[in-house]
Amino acid sequence: EKKEAEETKKLLDGKTLKLTARAGQGGKLFGSVTTKEVAEALKQQYHTEIEKRKIAMADIKAFGSYEAEIKLNHGVMAKITVMVIE
Repeated sequence: EKKEAEETKKLLDGKTLKLTARAGQGGKLFGSVTTKEVAEALKQQYHTEIEKRKIAMADIKAFGSYEAEIKLNHGVMAKITVMVIE
């Protein structure tokens, strides 16, 4: 498991994940971007399955770039950038 986690870390670490979202007036998003959406985007863009509860990030309620940490295994973490665009 640890070896698999290390390989996933190499695949994801430092990468930028692009998500599109709809916004209302003033550039504020309808709702927020959730860890579930990030997990789905990771599956689509990088063909890797990550449980949403293993993704740690701040609430995303506006366009921009945000840091997210993915806990892959004990002591194995990958950092990605989540970029929310229109």
